[in-house]
Amino acid sequence: MERTTWLVCSSIALTLISNAPARSQLLPNPNDTNTTVQTSGNQFDISGGQQAGGNLFHSFQQFDLTQGQIANFQSNPSIQNILSRITNGSPSSINGLLQITGGNSNLYLMNPAGILFGPSASLNLPAAFTATTAQGIGLGDRWFNAWGQNNYSNLTGLPAQFAFTDVAGAIVNQGNLTLNPNQTLTFLGGQVVNTGNLKAPGGTVTIAAIPGEQLVKVSQPGSLLNLALPLNVKTAVNPQTITPASLPQLVTGGNLSNATGITVQDGIVSLTGSGVRLPEQAGMVVANNSIDVSGRPGAKSISSARPLD
Repeated sequence: MERTTWLVCSSIALTLISNAPARSQLLPNPNDTNTTVQTSGNQFDISGGQQAGGNLFHSFQQFDLTQGQIANFQSNPSIQNILSRITNGSPSSINGLLQITGGNSNLYLMNPAGILFGPSASLNLPAAFTATTAQGIGLGDRWFNAWGQNNYSNLTGLPAQFAFTDVAGAIVNQGNLTLNPNQTLTFLGGQVVNTGNLKAPGGTVTIAAIPGEQLVKVSQPGSLLNLALPLNVKTAVNPQTITPASLPQLVTGGNLSNATGITVQDGIVSLTGSGVRLPEQAGMVVANNSIDVSGRPGAKSISSARPLD
């Protein structure tokens, strides 16, 4: 039986980061993870990185895809998780394909400034996918920081914690993001808006909007998220001060001429057709289209959200 859980989180004022326009670029950070990006037509082959146990880490200055472009993460059977961070302080605009070849790895994408999936965004992934605007991902008692230096050799644990400060970017999905059967698709942001389609046949779709300074723990795949309070983020991760921008700027700053499901007029974001305004608050989820986990008994769709009136 399909199960949907609606959770209401308390909220504080929160907005997004940077009004930089999207560019068709994947730029690795030099002298960090030794990530390399080779371009072949519309495909960006991502290799190198820093491996620690079953985890492979990448660090990017910029991570943007336009329609028809492919970000191809190269993996191997020894890699369980691929974890990538984007550090330039601008939201990522992804309107192409994210894929993994060579291994059955889970993919984690972390950009505290915000992540926009355009109407042409899609996935070709063998396992789970997590997009987050957290400032750190916890692996055991160690942290993969979104900013600054990391001691990658110590990051051998399983990704199970996400640290959020009082300034966290939003995640907006306008695309059709589908995983293989029995997998887990997770969005963790300060604010989450889905006007596209999220599908994990027989698996789990988790959408959570995190209000303010919180630690989110995932005890096991498919389980409910736990909010741990209080958290002194400054002692857990390496937080940075970022310049907030508004939700309208994230939606309109991605240069997506055929964006669907969202209208911006006079600085107000609303759902196309219904005219329902989207709240610019932390801890708020708007899921206005399909979240599909059908396929077997027990499949779950878990949302931290406030239903629209």
